[in-house]
Amino acid sequence: MRAEAQDAIIVPLEDAPAPEAASPSGDWTFILGGGAWIAPSYEGSDKFSVSPLPFVSINWRDRVFLDMERGLGVNVVRTDALRLGVSIGLAPGRDEDDEDHLKGLGDIDTAARGHVFGSYSFGMWQIGLDVAKDFGGSEGLQVRPDISVKVPLSESWTLSSGISATWADDDYMQTFFGVSSSQSSKSGLDRFDAGAGFKSVDFSVGLRWTFSESWFAMANVGVGVLLGDAADSPITESQVQPSVGLAVGYRF
Repeated sequence: MRAEAQDAIIVPLEDAPAPEAASPSGDWTFILGGGAWIAPSYEGSDKFSVSPLPFVSINWRDRVFLDMERGLGVNVVRTDALRLGVSIGLAPGRDEDDEDHLKGLGDIDTAARGHVFGSYSFGMWQIGLDVAKDFGGSEGLQVRPDISVKVPLSESWTLSSGISATWADDDYMQTFFGVSSSQSSKSGLDRFDAGAGFKSVDFSVGLRWTFSESWFAMANVGVGVLLGDAADSPITESQVQPSVGLAVGYRF
């Protein structure tokens, strides 16, 4: 996935077959796949780019995992309903050469991102919370509560939907949406101080088709709406951030 990809526009691997399902590898479950993703070229852009979408998920006994969203992690607590865990992954950056509107703002480096997360499931519903801290890049903190639902339509088809909100601290907001005096003089954008607050609300709908014991396909449509200082920033060209993804995967 491109380095400037938004945090909220990742095709969720929860739409893939559940890792606890029977696997020919026993304790291990491997999922490999790929597809394409159409999304704003950076968070707040009104222009779109098409990116290849490789994904991989490795799971050991539903305890240790490696995936594209949270990186390498451990489910410290896992019951039929409750999950609590920690992980370390990558925080996407941003390159000023990606779009003319970013010229003069400088690059934001890709960084490490630590997660503390939890979820609780009841029936088809799940509520979750993810607290993410960047080490490098913005050095920022984000908190994202969410609620989602999965509806089996048949043995082969599953419909899923979710909504989340993301709160970000001063460091994250100023790095991605603020414009310093130096950046203003280089870019021509007005100086802007971005403070902590809710930066976005995101909604997604996904459809999974399991067409063999191992093969599956996914389609995901999402829309995010930037809020507060993220919406008011001179860096932001559009408050509405739609995205579409298609992918095919194989579990073994």
